[in-house]
Amino acid sequence: MKKFNVLCLFFVLFSTSFGQNNNTSQNFNEKLKYSRMGLYFSPCINFIHTNTNAETKSNLGIVYGYAIEMSLNKNHYIESGFSITYKGGDITQNITITNLDNNGDAEQEITTTTSDYKVEYLTLPFLIKMRSREIGYFHYFAKIGPSINFKIKDMITSQDKARFVSLDLSIFLGAEYSLGGKTSIESSIFFTNNITNSIANNEMHALFHQLGLRLGFLF
Repeated sequence: MKKFNVLCLFFVLFSTSFGQNNNTSQNFNEKLKYSRMGLYFSPCINFIHTNTNAETKSNLGIVYGYAIEMSLNKNHYIESGFSITYKGGDITQNITITNLDNNGDAEQEITTTTSDYKVEYLTLPFLIKMRSREIGYFHYFAKIGPSINFKIKDMITSQDKARFVSLDLSIFLGAEYSLGGKTSIESSIFFTNNITNSIANNEMHALFHQLGLRLGFLF
């Protein structure tokens, strides 16, 4: 009788565990049902903000990469992936140089120098996407989240060097047009706010920001 009770208890526990695993598997499969991946391309404007009175000038940048969306529910996603990001701009500074004249007196000379910054990064984003219900063939969405940038190479006309790692915070507003099923094309405007110093210069901090248009294809 005791053995029968033990077997019954084991059967109940096994059935409960199996049911929980089955529910977990069903939930995971349901999330995969709404998950997507795709490619995107983003022309953008690069601009620099510094903590000095230096003049800055914007230039054109490009971001292109691969995205994967994991569904939290039908209208909320976690987006990640990777991209190649080109950032930069120009910084013009007035530099004071002290020289000695023929009499040994100090005299100061102010020179203007312009440095061109072009930095290529491997970027890993981690975004939360909030998407509306379908209106016609359109979904409207907002995305926000941090990104981490790893320097691939830099081309700087001064002796400055770009830091190996920098952090961004990005926000997107856009829409996607359904082509049927999970397939869609998307377009969004975005602003990427660089939140850590991007150059290895103790005398000046520089933040590399971006404003652009993202065009993508998801399936």
